[in-house]
Amino acid sequence: MVLQHIPDSPFKVYISPAVGDAHLLEVAQFPDSAQVDKPTQFYIRLNGAKGQLNGTVVSPLGKTDDCFIQNIDGDQYSIRFMPRENGVHNINVKFNGVHIPASPLRIKVGKDDADPAAVHCHGPGLGNVKTGAKTDLIINTCNAGAGILAVTMDGPSRVAMDCTEVEEGYKVRYTPLAPGFYYLSVKYNGAHIVGSPFKIEATGDNLAEIGAQETSSVTVETVQKVSKAAQAKQGPVLPHFKSDASKVISKGMGNNILYVGIYGPKGPCDEVQLKHKGKNNYECTYVVRDRGEYIVIVKWGDDHVPGSPYKVEV
Repeated sequence: MVLQHIPDSPFKVYISPAVGDAHLLEVAQFPDSAQVDKPTQFYIRLNGAKGQLNGTVVSPLGKTDDCFIQNIDGDQYSIRFMPRENGVHNINVKFNGVHIPASPLRIKVGKDDADPAAVHCHGPGLGNVKTGAKTDLIINTCNAGAGILAVTMDGPSRVAMDCTEVEEGYKVRYTPLAPGFYYLSVKYNGAHIVGSPFKIEATGDNLAEIGAQETSSVTVETVQKVSKAAQAKQGPVLPHFKSDASKVISKGMGNNILYVGIYGPKGPCDEVQLKHKGKNNYECTYVVRDRGEYIVIVKWGDDHVPGSPYKVEV
């Protein structure tokens, strides 16, 4: 029987120094979320501990920045940082070189509309491949929203890997250098896509030194993509407006027919009710079932009422 590494093996184990007074520190007023390019802060109470406090923030793409630490009053400190991209950030807070309780802290920056379940792979790069030969696979991110795409390959040797944007998503090209089994992990916003990790067998000549286990990876911040079929179903794309439908009052415009239409992310609104309240005053109610931006169109005869179309965020 031939023993083989499982995905992500061998695992790294970190040995931390003695905890000391780090366990005394407490986190206060930690935010639930943050926005890109806007400062975010929280507080740390030392509770009598003596030593050096420091903090770093790690972005979804792996970039590390220092946090700004300032003494507020006595043994209370503020920690401030400025996120530069959307996604989950890790904040490492250490006291005398040791993580405090709950560190690293996690915070979501921006809107997380990515859907890993909508991402899938296909292409020759998922089957049997040859050493020394470039092999491609396509990662289809259409209708999955924008997110962080992370591709990692574990195997008997490092692989030359790159990622380029294509119409339906992203093309990953890699070149295995040693025969054996490789495990390809594809994550979208930190979650495995369907079928990941993929087991790939490389055959051919040995072109590199075989180690215990080598890891190669590439990370991309993706943009939102929509398939051609979805675009055809959606019909014409409505423009973006900045009106406030909650402040609309339409009256005193003479006699005519009132038209109201509501269009959402997946098509027209399911239910719209219009009731005449007398003296040319109307009450409109509607039911929506999906989140997103809706356009409310209000016409009196052939003409839009002032401000129409209106934008409504659900």
